[in-house]
Amino acid sequence: MNRFNLSLLAFLMGVSLASSQTLDWNGQISATGLFSSEDELPFWFYSNTHGQFGLESNFSGLAGFTVNYPLNENSGLEGGATFFYRDNVADQFQRRDLFLRFKNNWLKLTLGAERPEEQVQGLSATNKDFLRSGNARPLGGIIAEANNPLRITESLAFDWGIAHYQLNDDRFVKDVRLHYKRLAAILNFNENNKLIAQIQHYAQWAGTSPVFGELPSDFSAFIDVFFARQSPEIGINGEIENAVGNHLGSYLIDYQFKSGIGDFSIYHEHPFEDGSGTAFKNFPDGVWGVHFKPTETNVFKGLLYEFITTKDQSASGVSGFDNYFRNNVYRSGWSYEGRIIGMPFILIDNSIVVDEDSSPIISNREQLHHLGLTGTVHHIDWMLKSTLVSHSGSFVNPFNPSLDLWHNYLSLAHATKKYGTIKIFTALDSGKSIDTNFGAGVTYSYSF
Repeated sequence: MNRFNLSLLAFLMGVSLASSQTLDWNGQISATGLFSSEDELPFWFYSNTHGQFGLESNFSGLAGFTVNYPLNENSGLEGGATFFYRDNVADQFQRRDLFLRFKNNWLKLTLGAERPEEQVQGLSATNKDFLRSGNARPLGGIIAEANNPLRITESLAFDWGIAHYQLNDDRFVKDVRLHYKRLAAILNFNENNKLIAQIQHYAQWAGTSPVFGELPSDFSAFIDVFFARQSPEIGINGEIENAVGNHLGSYLIDYQFKSGIGDFSIYHEHPFEDGSGTAFKNFPDGVWGVHFKPTETNVFKGLLYEFITTKDQSASGVSGFDNYFRNNVYRSGWSYEGRIIGMPFILIDNSIVVDEDSSPIISNREQLHHLGLTGTVHHIDWMLKSTLVSHSGSFVNPFNPSLDLWHNYLSLAHATKKYGTIKIFTALDSGKSIDTNFGAGVTYSYSF
């Protein structure tokens, strides 16, 4: 654990002890045992778990707390720390969350790292975020964002956020900075119909490259990164035509409406990595989804279907071959600690030695159908996920034939009144080119 994490943890504990009379505490502990018929776990055991489980983990333990300290009626401080242990990974004991936050009616300012909130009942293959699905451990940094959407009129409001993160893992370019911002317009047509239109933007920039040396890191470079401007400072083939830094972004259109039978969300998230993507030349790439939450929440509480494709990549355009999550300068790609940060079906091979000619991202042309269901039967909460995915490699190194896999997951959980929650879960991965992989596990968790 680095000095910043230790200092923030010590500060949180000091404030908590000094102000215990006015604090609102919550805590959780959990322990998980895992089994699989192959060396690696089934896909849905480790994917989108914020790094809690390694590919070959047999056990994981987690402990964490959050605390709220009101300053007045309209503002307050929040903090939290969550740590986990898991076996068969390089760094077995790590933090998941460690943050301190100030918030009032319109602003939320967070220092540290915190996992993103779960979306659409935890059923989505990307947590409704193509670029940051929760597949990797939460990034550390500082983010300022709207605590509540800024209302302009009765029907129009805006959500916004801007952040700076540091990629402090072992990567090809060292000490990489990560810029982030988002802006969303929220249109409330009436109490039953709402449309959200959002753009979000990430950019890796600065750092020290073993090939190009010190990359631009001054304020002028930040302005270029912020506006995704072209820069002639580094003449790198395939990069100068785009913009300084490694830029990723997405458009999200989400139409939500309420009916007599339940609530619907119909959405499309469209990724881009350069000008061709922002101009939709990579259409129909992205996530196409529908989520339904019925009014009668008994046996069946939610249904989600997503179709995801990344196969076009503007290949027919002049500036095509977007090559998602790869970059000629930042060769570790859109990854953190060897795990894809975004959509988890893009394949990474950490056995590849990354140099000026190689990348660990071995497949970014994927097409998949994903189904998620959840509900409750006799006080047993259940969840089912089933994903059919076809991996086609990349345009430069295609898979022939494609790697076609079927990932399945089922969990059953029972929450007792006094003694915590027991969850049992199982998964099955199959495909023509792999051995069938069966897995099972059990988690005990207790909240206080």
